[in-house]
Amino acid sequence: MARIKKLAPRLIDKIAAGEVVDGPASIVKELVENSIDAGASRIEITLEGGGTRRIRITDDGQGIAAEDLRLAVTSHATSKIRSVDDLFRIDSLGFRGEALASIAAVSHLRIASRAEGEPGAELRVDGGRMGRARGVGLPQGTTLEIGDLFYNVPARREFLRTQRGELRRIVSELKQQALCRPEIHFRVTHEGKTVLEAPHADEPRERLAQLLGRELAEDLGCLPRQEREGITIRGYFSPCDRSRGDSRQQLFFLNNRCIRDVTLLSAVKQAYANLLPPRRHPIVLLWLEIDPSAIDVNVHPRKSEVRFQADRLVFSMVVRSIQDSLRERGLVGDLRLPRYSAAAPTLSAAPPSGGAGEAGEASQPLTLPFGQPGSQEGPGRAPFPTGRFFQLHRRYLVEQSEAGLQLVDPHALHERILYEEIMERFRREPLESQRFLFPLVLEAGPEERLALAERGRPWPSWGFGSSLSRTTRSRSTRLHACSRLAE
Repeated sequence: MARIKKLAPRLIDKIAAGEVVDGPASIVKELVENSIDAGASRIEITLEGGGTRRIRITDDGQGIAAEDLRLAVTSHATSKIRSVDDLFRIDSLGFRGEALASIAAVSHLRIASRAEGEPGAELRVDGGRMGRARGVGLPQGTTLEIGDLFYNVPARREFLRTQRGELRRIVSELKQQALCRPEIHFRVTHEGKTVLEAPHADEPRERLAQLLGRELAEDLGCLPRQEREGITIRGYFSPCDRSRGDSRQQLFFLNNRCIRDVTLLSAVKQAYANLLPPRRHPIVLLWLEIDPSAIDVNVHPRKSEVRFQADRLVFSMVVRSIQDSLRERGLVGDLRLPRYSAAAPTLSAAPPSGGAGEAGEASQPLTLPFGQPGSQEGPGRAPFPTGRFFQLHRRYLVEQSEAGLQLVDPHALHERILYEEIMERFRREPLESQRFLFPLVLEAGPEERLALAERGRPWPSWGFGSSLSRTTRSRSTRLHACSRLAE
């Protein structure tokens, strides 16, 4: 008996949906990219239940002709490529023609569209079962509604995040799309409330202020446009005193496509090498323009990864561009080490411009007994006892250890001691706090506001209170944090 059988078309569509659709955020990404390819100048996204109950996307693009509506929700039907050669010169965001079919296979989908000069039409698809198209009246553009995601694949629903978690993923995705296209007006509402709005921006930095906050947008340095061998790079970078605990704000846009690329991440890391503390990441936004024939975007189901033909050139251009800009701002210096003779080096504990220390004691030069060439002495075999230390430039403490030297920042050490004391008190009882006379005002972007709403409940027990308010100047929310101050 034959064991291999050809799969049914509906089962094939559900398998394909698993590659393209992993949650509401991926659906929003695919549909918004279609709207951008259609030349939309305004895109509105309406969500319910974090996108699991309902997603509605409306644009004012060129629309779909009535006779193409049924074909648009069929697998591998597209208007963006015609031949094999087109795969190697892709200049649109979508091209495979499988997104709508995959989404329709696992949800209730309604699509209504009208092309210029033609009547509008509407079509419904329920779990892959296509209905009949009918005429409707609507302005030029396209409206897509997706309801009850994964209603016919219950196992997939178990892997979805909470509603707020899915909403944050959607907002994060749309923020990247909005950064790519400052000429498009984006608006996102959830349960009737606006969670993101980015009007048309004439200047890239204005779009940064809308989405990242005006304070951060003003602090970012500008990477001047550079071009070499058909590769163009421009962008923004953060100074060394502005960093994060993760790399989520390292955003890369290739030919106005949001990508996540190991080559670019490594280049940013190399450019900031030894300039940031461990486990800190800079904020970098890079726009790259490369001939489509020199890249391959058809290597990932969601088109979030690419391959460069000249990956080494891209790497070196990014590293040099960032380092040159840091150097121009005086953030990177040229390190020139003096040549020493074979004699043991001498470090002086005396202050740079003073004489006696703050306690009035005279500071004497301290000779560290690094081993002479050919000798058996070295670090850890010093003749003076373990535990001896001195202060360097009235700031750092240098102490002898078994392996060599330890450099201690007294300020950080004091903070750590206070932190341990506070944590010990917190384990016993809620912290006492005192309200600020004037609250500390912080700018928060859409993702930060959602995170605060989701995770801000324990704050009062930590000694902090907060409230949200809207400002019209920056079109972002300001966070009135620390209205009560813990010790």
